[in-house]
Amino acid sequence: MASKIIVDQLEKSGLTALTLPLANATANQILKNDGAGALSWAADSSGLVLQVLQHELATGISTTSTSYVASGLTVTITPASTASRFVLQCTGAQCYTTGAGNQTESTFFVGGVEVSPNGPYEVLKQCNSVSPEMRSPHSMLMIHSPGSVSAQTYTVYYKCNAGTGYFNSASARTQLTVTELSS
Repeated sequence: MASKIIVDQLEKSGLTALTLPLANATANQILKNDGAGALSWAADSSGLVLQVLQHELATGISTTSTSYVASGLTVTITPASTASRFVLQCTGAQCYTTGAGNQTESTFFVGGVEVSPNGPYEVLKQCNSVSPEMRSPHSMLMIHSPGSVSAQTYTVYYKCNAGTGYFNSASARTQLTVTELSS
């Protein structure tokens, strides 16, 4: 037979006593401390996906601009907490530029400002052909931690260094997916 210790509080000498909850936990609950020593049961929400929003574009768009322009892919999402992290992902479609040596660059913006000063997140260079088999699908991924509960508007921007840059050709589909993760 196993031994038991039955207590209402736990205290280490010189520290605040911890008062145990009055009831049993339910499945997947963890002990939460209020900072004053009272312990209670709470849902374990760490590492959970809280929400996923996606916007698709299925029309051809292009630019000759050497400065970033909006692609039309935009997602507005309101964080559940200041500790939330967002996974930003742009995938699909076909991106290319005209002319050998030219390139199209894509990056993420939040609230009209590039998310990271280290962008772009994607650089697609043109070889010597604009044939469909030489076009590349989008593949951008990053994590953003806004540290706010204010709505965040994420937009994919793109530009080209010369010639014409195609963010999306014809009716191929490209997506911006924003996934909120709890801390």
